[in-house]
Amino acid sequence: MPPWPAASDGMQDAPSIAAGDARLQALSGTGTKVVVVLGISLTLFLTTLVVATGFILTSEDGLRTIDSDFRVFWATARLVLAGDPLAALDQANLEAQYNTVTEDWMPWLYPPGYMFVITPFGAMSYAWAFLVATLIAIMGMALASRPFVAGVKPIWAAMALAPSYLPALVIGQNSMIWLAVLMAALAAMRSGKAVLAGVLIGCLTLKPQLGVLIPFALLAAGQWRTILAALGTTLVLAIVPTLIVGPEYWPLLSKNMSEHASRMIELVNELFLTVGPFAFLAQLGLPPATGLSLQWGVMAVAALSVFVFWRSDRISFDAKVGLLMTAILLSAPYLWYYEAAMMAAIGLFLVRAGILTTRWPHLVLVALLWIGAGLQSMDLVFPLFEDRYLGAFIVTPVLTACFVLCWAHLLQARRAQAA
Repeated sequence: MPPWPAASDGMQDAPSIAAGDARLQALSGTGTKVVVVLGISLTLFLTTLVVATGFILTSEDGLRTIDSDFRVFWATARLVLAGDPLAALDQANLEAQYNTVTEDWMPWLYPPGYMFVITPFGAMSYAWAFLVATLIAIMGMALASRPFVAGVKPIWAAMALAPSYLPALVIGQNSMIWLAVLMAALAAMRSGKAVLAGVLIGCLTLKPQLGVLIPFALLAAGQWRTILAALGTTLVLAIVPTLIVGPEYWPLLSKNMSEHASRMIELVNELFLTVGPFAFLAQLGLPPATGLSLQWGVMAVAALSVFVFWRSDRISFDAKVGLLMTAILLSAPYLWYYEAAMMAAIGLFLVRAGILTTRWPHLVLVALLWIGAGLQSMDLVFPLFEDRYLGAFIVTPVLTACFVLCWAHLLQARRAQAA
């Protein structure tokens, strides 16, 4: 086992970056361009359709929002501007804001800091807020992916408008923003900007459920300055907003989260828009309790794998990132289809690492990663298939295949060094 690493100026040397860039450039042919144009055109079309529908429907008397997750963010922002942020933790207050009574359970489940991030949306109409949030998400991904696309324009376009983002785009979820911040943090780590990376990682705690495995990576890599910056940022983002909204915020949030978890466990075999291993096992017919126990096992294996990969000095930064992102999605107990937006980035880093190549089976896997759970969004607009076969039954096996290929890559690197 190598000695415990010290924090370095950068986590990837120039030859390794150049090797990753060369692998991407090998995918810059005409075939790639045609596929990318088709894919991003579909993403743009469906996203534009939903945004336009928002403007059209909310122009009618009495209708403030359309049926989307974004209405929770918009309603919360309005309550914050009205001086009553704690009211967002009561679903009846949220429904009163977006003027729609629904049987769907759509509570506010975020730390108080996120309220103030989205507050400006409350000063706009729903339709304009949705449009602005959509543009921010797309531009954020375009900017955050740029350091990793080797200047290959089709790949850059593919990362800015991947079909895997469709679930997030059409319902106004924040998965693309979270992914963009993570990729910006990774770019900072790669170039040796440890403090900036830590600040960005600290910002990810505004949606903490997907960031549980990141500390394992940082500890294994010995990124101490990044860890300290992340801890400091996390404390600031937790303490300052709490001083504004009051400490009673946290018990109310805890109550919402407990009820949310209970509902998810009870209904998981019916929630076809959840796509992780827990949902996969439940939809195969396993009892929820058994599936959840197996999910905790998956999380333990994922955490150990992240530590082992980020501790290793035998594989590239790209391989470590690809494994980290794959492990994040596999380990999430409740993975919604919009959170599978990260699959496009997994494909990018696995190609850069040479784990996925130009062999046909690998290209099929790259395509499935790029599409992610986008098929479910397409089916919601143009119903052609049954939802249950487009989510967990595709996403979980694809992620598992990537996880296995990452381990095969590490083992091969160890054998090559030992020879």
